[in-house]
Amino acid sequence: MEKSTVSLKSVRFYCKEIKDTSAGSITDRQERVSGFKQEIMNGLTVVLIGAGGLGGEIGEGLVRKGVGCLKIFDGDTVELSNLNRQRFYEEDLYKNKAICLAKNLVKEGIRKTELIAYPFMFQKTIEENIDTNCDIAICAPDNDETRIFVSRFFYKTTPVIFMGLDRQANTGYIFIQEPNKTSFLDAFPKSIDKKRNPCPNTPAIIDIVKIIVGYVLFAIDSVVMDRKRNWNYRQLFLCGFVPDVKRVIGRKT
Repeated sequence: MEKSTVSLKSVRFYCKEIKDTSAGSITDRQERVSGFKQEIMNGLTVVLIGAGGLGGEIGEGLVRKGVGCLKIFDGDTVELSNLNRQRFYEEDLYKNKAICLAKNLVKEGIRKTELIAYPFMFQKTIEENIDTNCDIAICAPDNDETRIFVSRFFYKTTPVIFMGLDRQANTGYIFIQEPNKTSFLDAFPKSIDKKRNPCPNTPAIIDIVKIIVGYVLFAIDSVVMDRKRNWNYRQLFLCGFVPDVKRVIGRKT
């Protein structure tokens, strides 16, 4: 049964833990993956910025893997066009996305995951004096303005994974910013001149979302555990006419 507590700044939900039995552990299969450590996942605190298509799929993946705490930030409300590709339902329409996503993710949990919903944009954390301490941050908004803010906010302290989709839902990217290393602006210098990219009201479909999120979930493990990775930037294309891109982007001098 879900439990929740409400404050002026946040709403908290807690997943009910599914107990292991003599027949085995609920996380047995993922614990067999080389480099994956369930005890690290159980104690992990993640900040998730953006509760839309990408954020919802990432949240679902993390609670099913048994993440310890997920802090979700989003100031937008659920719209009708969100329902076919985001983790919302008819009863969520016109309500805050962060709160609705946290509520809906309770059903996906397998461990005692704490879900904390903040119903405002991440930029308000400073004026609201919000606790943003985490082991890793996931930046999944629809605009470069927020990405730049998040990059600067966490640059010296915390790894951040960024992602984005193109205007025709054919390609998406993942970029990993590690503390005091290559920043988001190093990787995307032109983003300083952009505001909303590519949203709002652009074509969107769940196909590319699912693929990008799979890479993001792997990237999280590779940052906090021993799953091996030899890139900090990936770009994937559905169409196949353009080859996928994998590289290590260095700092700009």
